[in-house]
Amino acid sequence: MLAQTARLDSAVASYTRSPTAPLKLLGGGSAMHRLVPRALVSFLRAHPDVEVAESRTPQTVRRLADGEADLGVVIDDEARGSGLDLEALGDDSLVVIGRSGGILAGRPSVAYSEVAEHPLIGLDADSSLRRWIEKHLGPHAPLVRYRTTVAHLTVLVGLAEAGVGLAVVPRRALDPGRPVEVCELEDPWARRHHLLAWGVKDGPLPAATAALADHLRQAARSEPAWPARHEETGPHRAG
Repeated sequence: MLAQTARLDSAVASYTRSPTAPLKLLGGGSAMHRLVPRALVSFLRAHPDVEVAESRTPQTVRRLADGEADLGVVIDDEARGSGLDLEALGDDSLVVIGRSGGILAGRPSVAYSEVAEHPLIGLDADSSLRRWIEKHLGPHAPLVRYRTTVAHLTVLVGLAEAGVGLAVVPRRALDPGRPVEVCELEDPWARRHHLLAWGVKDGPLPAATAALADHLRQAARSEPAWPARHEETGPHRAG
């Protein structure tokens, strides 16, 4: 009876599954933390399957240009000049956080070189955000002493809140009012934006792709509002 039930479930699923290939959405670790999950919660209620994968912006741009993915959430400075259709989604600037009342208390801003003098906690070395930071620090970056590294931003924020060390995270990874000290990073590379990028495909834009893009826009608009120190600018989709 159980075997028959399993076969019946499989048969029903085959009718509800999209007959076409699922949409492919790529994004970096920051986008995957909140933005993409928010969009998928509403999108998947009424639309086909979506394959989602974490990918650094250079790899995402290449796969979109080759037609291997439908949409990507990319970082502005690495996607400009790619030839893809791009649209600004929102701020993704980085800040440094630490425990409430700790060494960051009362500080409006700090340079990364000073942050690196303190014990840090960070993401794993192969994470897209960690590799993005190290790329922009360059070969003469200050020596960093990590007390520990973790796989997820949620864990990273929790450890910083507990006083384990300082952490560099996207501001949008934090809930407003969370009991942590939040300090602006003075370094220009810390100011960045998310862009929505379209894959190069033949023919008209599928309705499901357009719908997913709209859900990503709505998710970006619904994220908690933080006061920004800089004006949000970025390239927009051609046409």
